[in-house]
Amino acid sequence: MVEVRFGGWCCFCGKEMQDNQTDPCEVVVTTSAGGTQVWWCHAECFKERITDPVEAPGFFAPAHF
Repeated sequence: MVEVRFGGWCCFCGKEMQDNQTDPCEVVVTTSAGGTQVWWCHAECFKERITDPVEAPGFFAPAHF
């Protein structure tokens, strides 16, 4: 396994991130055409932006943090 070290900025809040148990998180988007892009963020910033639908509470809850 390759260790990846990152010291950059969160795509949501713009603040610098430090490596720890949950940060940085990778937000990976894959389009229907097969294009892929990756952004990095704080775990807390990501969790704050997850929608919790009334019809399915907890459906989008992160599993690992």
